Amino acid sequence: MAELEHGGYITRPYASAGSVPLVKGYRVYVETVAATQADRISPSLQASIRRQLTDVERDVDAWTSVAAAALARLVGNMAIATFPKAQEARVRHVEVVGLQDFLVLLIVVFEQVRLRRQLIRLTEPVSQLDMEMMANRVNEAVQGLTRQEIETKEMSLSPLEGELVDTTMLMLKDEDLTSGHDQFLDGLANLLAQPEFTEMDKMRAVLEGVEDGSLAKAILDEAPQTGTIRVVIGPENRGVALWPLSIVISQYGIPGEAAGTVAAVGPMRMEYSRAIAGVELMALAMSEMVENVHGV
Repeated sequence: MAELEHGGYITRPYASAGSVPLVKGYRVYVETVAATQADRISPSLQASIRRQLTDVERDVDAWTSVAAAALARLVGNMAIATFPKAQEARVRHVEVVGLQDFLVLLIVVFEQVRLRRQLIRLTEPVSQLDMEMMANRVNEAVQGLTRQEIETKEMSLSPLEGELVDTTMLMLKDEDLTSGHDQFLDGLANLLAQPEFTEMDKMRAVLEGVEDGSLAKAILDEAPQTGTIRVVIGPENRGVALWPLSIVISQYGIPGEAAGTVAAVGPMRMEYSRAIAGVELMALAMSEMVENVHGV
């Protein structure tokens, strides 16, 4: 014990206290014991989590909330999940819906299953048949393309069809310029119930970080660029606000096409083997969902 303390692996707050691991000690544990015991999730629990995700597979807006909630319950701490986002948005398909005689709704669905809507006012009424034909021509012109590819493509379209294409490019531009990912955070109560956050100042700091979004941003900034799992312990985090916390984080999705992030967040003494196994399971299941959408 004296050697471990001298080596910076453990410490004692005062002479008669028990030993407490330091970051260096947690790092050795994570890279040895936790890494080899990250398969403790029972098959029945794995199947239950996969069913929860399968139930919302067609409701893409619910992906992040269900994933974050399931992971938070699994690890008994806080969890965060982001929606998959492409590096450069591509059009999956376009829909045109008539609302009134002089008003239509343009719906652009991106290949990463995101969608945007825009109202367009008409100068003259368009029949349902003409609207369907118009939507088909616009789809033929832009389907599978990025904004830059659409800009350089020669098209023979009517003025209204050209307006729909121009609006589609504006939506693509907005999507490409969107910083960060839509995210869902769950299990905050789990985190604040930990003994480390009984002090009001520490609890307030976490709550303020959640409220202003800075905590989620700092967590997501620690995400690896590949699908590997990364464990960041306390002061190893770049954001000072995360120093009381440890993060187990991974990317999911299809590299180069559409990727999101899942992470478990807890105090430094969190159950790392459980968190690693949970994040690994969630990243794999979410990747399969993205692949199903993209037809991989």
